[in-house]
Amino acid sequence: MQDKFCELRLANGKVMRFTYGKLKLSIATACLILLGVTITAGYFYAQLADYRSEAVEFNAYKEHKEEQQNKLEQLLNNNEKMLRDMAEISNLEKKLRRAIIRDVDSSTLNPGTGAILNTETSVGSYTGQGGPKAMDTNSTMAVLQAQDENISRMIAVTKKSVSELLGEIEGRSGTLATFPDRWPTDGGVISSNYGGRVDPVSKGFEYHVGLDIAVDFGTPVYATAAGTVEQAGWNGGYGRFVRLNHGNGYVTAYGHMSGLAVSAGQQVIKGEIIGFVGSTGYSTGPHLHYEVMADGKNIDPFYVIKEKRK
Repeated sequence: MQDKFCELRLANGKVMRFTYGKLKLSIATACLILLGVTITAGYFYAQLADYRSEAVEFNAYKEHKEEQQNKLEQLLNNNEKMLRDMAEISNLEKKLRRAIIRDVDSSTLNPGTGAILNTETSVGSYTGQGGPKAMDTNSTMAVLQAQDENISRMIAVTKKSVSELLGEIEGRSGTLATFPDRWPTDGGVISSNYGGRVDPVSKGFEYHVGLDIAVDFGTPVYATAAGTVEQAGWNGGYGRFVRLNHGNGYVTAYGHMSGLAVSAGQQVIKGEIIGFVGSTGYSTGPHLHYEVMADGKNIDPFYVIKEKRK
């Protein structure tokens, strides 16, 4: 059977003839192509939506991970400082306890003081526990937080013990004069505490082994305890510098002074003027750099200072 023809007259007068079979085939092909394009477009749109969703999730993951890393780093730094502080104050407590046991007749002590003289302190509820459990970031953070809580309790107990020991020392004739618990200037503001800090000049991290006390230029600097001047003069970054030996393992140091009032070998009493505040050496302005050492190791001066002098 002969297929039927149809004609399509164009605007320029030409006539196009084609069979109905070819027309149906062309229409079917066009429909298939359109369907394919639609399916492909839908697929790529879905892929794009998935990509955008995954990108949002990935960015959220990165932000959360960075936040976790920062928190973990902060916990690690805090934990390290607390452990260092605990070691320092524990050593100080043991030294004070040994000094009292060595020098005090326990029969003359007030009732209840005997507990202060025990060579061992009670560990209480902060005794460490643990095991071989595997650790990820979350469990590491939990462990550090638990350690910080326990160490905080240990420090609180040890500080109370040190306070009691200092109170006992204060009751002994003449002994307090050689214990460096005096504030080294008249007033002043703490411009830098003991411990980790940003270097005031280089802006890098450093461990500051003393207190920086910002006070007016020329303010007197006092010996915080009786002792012997081991060094008095220029000492590199310390500028004009004095180092006092108070006996029983205690040494104090004073830096950046504008002038000195003592010389090496001289004996000084508690509260005696040893120099004047300045800004010599590695210094950005007038202040006193003050250090306390016990048995050759730097400790936070606030472990032994009773109170700030106004």
